[in-house]
Amino acid sequence: MVPALNEVNEIEVTVTRLLRAMSPLPCKTTLIIINDGSDDGTDIKLQRFEGNNRVHILTRKLPHAREGKGKALNDGLDWITTQTHDFKNTVVGVIDSDSEPSFKILLNIFNGFTHSDYDLLQTGISISNIHNFLTLMQEFEFGVPNFLQQIIRMDWGSAIASGNGQFMTLEMATQIKWNNSLLDDLEFSINGLLHGFNGGFLANTFMPQEGVNQYKPLIKQRVRWCQGGMQCLKRYGKRVFSSKKIPPKLKTDLIIFMILPFFSMLFTFSSFLATIVMAYHLIAFPRKTMLAAGTVLLLGMLITYLMIFVANRLMRQSGYHFNYRDVVVMIEGNLLYSWMLTPVAFISFYRLMTNRSDWAKTAHESKTARKPLHSTIPKTTLFGRPYEATSAEDGAVRR
Repeated sequence: MVPALNEVNEIEVTVTRLLRAMSPLPCKTTLIIINDGSDDGTDIKLQRFEGNNRVHILTRKLPHAREGKGKALNDGLDWITTQTHDFKNTVVGVIDSDSEPSFKILLNIFNGFTHSDYDLLQTGISISNIHNFLTLMQEFEFGVPNFLQQIIRMDWGSAIASGNGQFMTLEMATQIKWNNSLLDDLEFSINGLLHGFNGGFLANTFMPQEGVNQYKPLIKQRVRWCQGGMQCLKRYGKRVFSSKKIPPKLKTDLIIFMILPFFSMLFTFSSFLATIVMAYHLIAFPRKTMLAAGTVLLLGMLITYLMIFVANRLMRQSGYHFNYRDVVVMIEGNLLYSWMLTPVAFISFYRLMTNRSDWAKTAHESKTARKPLHSTIPKTTLFGRPYEATSAEDGAVRR
């Protein structure tokens, strides 16, 4: 399923690429495009595919459109259940319109379900349009802390759906469905865990997607994600805490993940006060203060480097790694990038308190038919469960 709202610059290339990627798969496939009340000409672009029996175009019209990604996906799910009743052997994928999937990525997912008993599989995520500081740091976010967190979650019981490249059995999708949280994948995952479903993470498979290349649209995107996490804490915090189906370590991870935005506001206040104190001490004790500040900065850079080093080691099997220049920028820029995102938690909290939950769509560039770089890898790994693939794997070389 591909939810599409005003994707006139994206949708034709995305559908063509998906059809090409799906064609060689050793299973029956159907591409469902959910046109969610677009008014920019997306429907005209989709007319090209109306005669294709492998494509189903689902059109949602106002006033029942643009109500959030979750409701659009549920409409697509309802259509799927009219086409098959084989809920255990049918897999539903959710791919955003800015994704760049290939046959090898989809084959890895097919093999992942074939060789495991997971109800949900999540791929890694890479950024396909790295051409400025913001997009490079989004590559760091998805490729280092998010990547490592998913691997740790696997060790603690289950990965969760996290952005592009999430696939689940029709059995899980129909039982859980999507509510209308602003962070739909987290809410879906929590509900799945509460019902006893488990997820896996394809640590050597990366779904390319566009990064947001301007500051204001990036803040809007992160506000939606952050507020969605706050909503999930309010709705599911007690249930997660008391659940006997979620392993204790994973339960702790999820609760901390949902609480983090609130802690980040406290951290911002304390950092601001610490900066004032340090400025005063810089006048009174310049040498000692500069030494203390330098030590803190070096420790932060060292932690960032160690995270990148571990992620690179874990990615080495896939050939998916960061080059030296980008590692230097990530290490030096991580602190700045973190400060650039400080408004997110405060805006999210304000919106939560004022009951504002309008759904802000992520801004995309005009898409050209660019091709991500790929290298050939002889083997793929469903983290913790290695298996041989039926053909060469995808491994996008980072930059």
